Amino acid sequence: MSNEFSKFLKKVDTTPVVGCRMFDVQKVMVSVIIFIFPLISFAQTQESVELPSPRGAFLRSLVMPGWGHYYADNENWNRGKYHLAGEVVLALSYFGLDARANYLENDFRTLAVSKAGADLTGKSRNFQIAIGNYDDLASYNDAQLRNRNWDNLFPQTPEYEWNWENSTLRDQYKDTRERVDKNRSQLPTLLALMVVNRLGSGISAFVQARDRLENIPEARFSYLNEFGEPGLTASLRFNF
Repeated sequence: MSNEFSKFLKKVDTTPVVGCRMFDVQKVMVSVIIFIFPLISFAQTQESVELPSPRGAFLRSLVMPGWGHYYADNENWNRGKYHLAGEVVLALSYFGLDARANYLENDFRTLAVSKAGADLTGKSRNFQIAIGNYDDLASYNDAQLRNRNWDNLFPQTPEYEWNWENSTLRDQYKDTRERVDKNRSQLPTLLALMVVNRLGSGISAFVQARDRLENIPEARFSYLNEFGEPGLTASLRFNF
């Protein structure tokens, strides 16, 4: 990783405080490194470091929101900090929800095995839902027969049998399973927001780098004066 990217990270003055397990933090770090390292190497080979390139700023912000703004102007990249903070919040939210869903899924599977004698290994989502709605397999199949839902019947075999000790435990299982679905349903939205944030950061950094290039003073020298006679003249133009 280049000195430029290291300096960029050191200048971030906001550190989010999030209560999460060390495993989740390591998961975030490993995922980020695996995802962005090839892109960092690619972006660093694109442009010269002497002047900020709009394309280089755009690529850097696709790698890590805020980096393009820092590259374009490391003294004025406040907007880049907002994009970077947004990326951190979205990433931690994503991994936090995913970890929470995995934890809850383990809970409802354990509950189904210990309190209903149900084996969820290799079973469909419909089977998991049915366990939460009926006390046992016989009750479920009877309801499907009454409603003529022949395709929804489960075979009367030991691997499909279940029998809840009481309805309270069944409701607890149902509530936990539904919380898993709710958490996981939010993951695609977070991914979409991360993509939008990177694109927004890239476009903003592109514009900032382009504007800075357009405002570079232009110096001109001539051996003829304004009357066409020999004489050294110089001019300096600023673009605003």
